[in-house]
Amino acid sequence: MKTYIPISTAEKNLILSGDKSEPLRVLQTSDEQDLIVLRADNLELDPKDTVLKELINRMLQTVTDENKPGVGIAAPQIGINRRVFLAQRLDKPEQPFEFFVNPEIVWYSKILRKGEEGCLSIAEAYDTVYRSYAIQITYFDLEGKHFQEVVEGFTAVIMQHEMDHLNGILFTDHVEEQREKEYEDASTKNVLVYLK
Repeated sequence: MKTYIPISTAEKNLILSGDKSEPLRVLQTSDEQDLIVLRADNLELDPKDTVLKELINRMLQTVTDENKPGVGIAAPQIGINRRVFLAQRLDKPEQPFEFFVNPEIVWYSKILRKGEEGCLSIAEAYDTVYRSYAIQITYFDLEGKHFQEVVEGFTAVIMQHEMDHLNGILFTDHVEEQREKEYEDASTKNVLVYLK
């Protein structure tokens, strides 16, 4: 059985601070101390930890804040260096937010999707990023059950963006690195269609 480093008292205090129905402060890259947290290593956590449910609730309150809503959020963005994120499932009816504990992307498609991205932690910055069109992701739920699924389209983009946060990577890092690469238009190679 895997051993996890328990959630610290400082982490617990942050998660349980203030009005639990209110969003937490989103860390910003423009703040030097925040940037250190956003770039730090993130620890796995016990999926059955009793504080995890409250962490997920606080993250949901934050990402759905009507003043600054998003489509995904990772724990480091609220100051918790743990491997958990929420992503809006635009690929499902009702487009719910779902959580991913100790996630890992185990496969990336070679076909890329080009699209504009922004980030709750980078104020007013948007740029074009290439991401895999489809991914295979593994993760845990609150009972410690392990799941694996293939996700595609914009939902896969959201998950890749949030996974980057868990690895201390920002979307702007990709923008810089991708400027040096060449891409070939896949639509001239294959015609992709959906079966109705």
